[in-house]
Amino acid sequence: MKRRTLLAAAAAFAVSAGIPAFAQDTGTLAQVKDTGKLRIGVASAEPWFYKDPMTEVWTGVGVAMGKRMAAELGVELVPVETSWANAVAGLQANQFDIMFVLDPTEERKKAIDFPEEPLFYYAMGALVREDVDVSSWDVLDTPDTRIGVTLGTSLDKNITEMMSEAQINRFSSNDEAIAAFAAGRVDAVVQFHPALVVQYSRLKLGKVALPEPVNPVATSAGMRKEEDGAFKDWVNTTITDFYEAGVPNELFTGYLSSKNIDPTGIPGLEKENW
Repeated sequence: MKRRTLLAAAAAFAVSAGIPAFAQDTGTLAQVKDTGKLRIGVASAEPWFYKDPMTEVWTGVGVAMGKRMAAELGVELVPVETSWANAVAGLQANQFDIMFVLDPTEERKKAIDFPEEPLFYYAMGALVREDVDVSSWDVLDTPDTRIGVTLGTSLDKNITEMMSEAQINRFSSNDEAIAAFAAGRVDAVVQFHPALVVQYSRLKLGKVALPEPVNPVATSAGMRKEEDGAFKDWVNTTITDFYEAGVPNELFTGYLSSKNIDPTGIPGLEKENW
């Protein structure tokens, strides 16, 4: 078999077997510089990633972050469509180089790599009917409560661990979960607070709550595991500098404004300012 065929077969086997696949021949940073392209994984979930149905152009905080990082390297940004459930496999198979807003769960850490420092922070919230008391998460954990969550996200894992009585309904995207709430098929939708703000502004139904306890959740950027640590080191340094400079909040408020949402009073992505 030709060398290229062997490499492709090895990568395919690694994904199917759950074995971390290393970038072929060179590290990711060298690969990005050689191709002149930084490929980021994108999956429908505002405000992180949004695909305009008319133009098919991707925008969002994650896309804007990718543009900033691509500019730092002097390369072109290339969005590669995936799903949250398939993000890890896509990174392992070298379909894209990095995916932003991917929480560093213990399961994911076994398969892919993450920088040492967080990308930014958010809190787990719930969209519920206006007459529902959501002072704490325990209030929602009843046999009659139907909770919608996006399949394959860290929220899916968190809610599954937290709720022993509630009915958990899993959807392929944030939008599908919100549609189920609008149709009365679920009583609550659990997402992180920035996503809920955008969804509520569009839906104008129910209310957004941050039940107790409110804990900051650090999100990150997923990358392939590889022997060459140059890309991981560069990402870690870059996102640290961005966070200290307030870039995540700048991108978040900019996206809200682009959707005609007033960012005033909305908790941002820096836990120190909550």
